[in-house]
Amino acid sequence: MLRSLVAAVVLAATASAHFVITYPPDRGNSYNTQFQFPCGGLESTGNRSYWPTNGGAMAFVPLHDFAFTTINIAIGDKIQETTDVNRWNHIMVPTFNQTGGNGTFCLPLIKIPPSLKPLVKAGVNATIQIVQLVASGSALYNCADITFSDTEAQRFGNPQIWNTICFNSTNIGANHLANSERQINYTELALQELNLKMAAGSHVSIGATTLLASLAVSMGVLLSGLL
Repeated sequence: MLRSLVAAVVLAATASAHFVITYPPDRGNSYNTQFQFPCGGLESTGNRSYWPTNGGAMAFVPLHDFAFTTINIAIGDKIQETTDVNRWNHIMVPTFNQTGGNGTFCLPLIKIPPSLKPLVKAGVNATIQIVQLVASGSALYNCADITFSDTEAQRFGNPQIWNTICFNSTNIGANHLANSERQINYTELALQELNLKMAAGSHVSIGATTLLASLAVSMGVLLSGLL
């Protein structure tokens, strides 16, 4: 029931956007301006979502059948977005080809780039940027404003939350650009997460040793430079 409600909300949101970031949530409706760097023409409203200090999930709903996709991060509260200095050059996920549209796409664990780890701790603000290059040649931008939290991994790992937000639709997939024949099945990754057997009443912790080991193997192709 909860997943159905979330899906209905997401479907309504995608009717007015090229792609929507669902976790952590994006800045808002940017349908008419999503081609504008760095955040689809929307400035930060000051509203931020907690995101795990050691890295966490990233979920979005793409509408295009395929798109070259990159995920970046910029550290700071009031990031200067109109200067010539590119604050968005810290890559969390190198460019890959996201395939399949009109469904949910979730990466279960994105780690903090090693160069940024000294700057990241609970209470620090940042903005995550997703860039998609679509078939028409247009680049689309969307951003989610976050505050790092030491407890968000456990909260989000609660099955009632995790199972309804971090899943992959059956038509969604991705290809590593270095080898287009080497497909990464994110639906299978999601199933691995959902099938983890946990003790009754316990929470799934994204930082748990078992989960990290599973993801390190499953996502080694795409995130080989980050794990």
